[in-house]
Amino acid sequence: MTDGLWQNHRSRGRGTQAGVLLTMLRQARASGVSVELPQIMAAGIAQHGARFNELRARGFVIFNQTERRTDGRVLSRYWLHHDPERDGSR
Repeated sequence: MTDGLWQNHRSRGRGTQAGVLLTMLRQARASGVSVELPQIMAAGIAQHGARFNELRARGFVIFNQTERRTDGRVLSRYWLHHDPERDGSR
């Protein structure tokens, strides 16, 4: 779903990392799935925590779930719960 998304935006000379992350969240929401941290990293988004803070400051409500697996891996998933640009104000 997200392979090359950031590279495509960068090569066209527009788009921000927060914008790419928002697109990923919107696509995942439309499909009823979460965005997982490996997808975010594969899109080349640096300092994803800061990008989430940017979006939250703009009124987006993003939920995060972390899960520790029995093999020690920690999985992070993100869901877009409220999109003020598409859902209206809360």
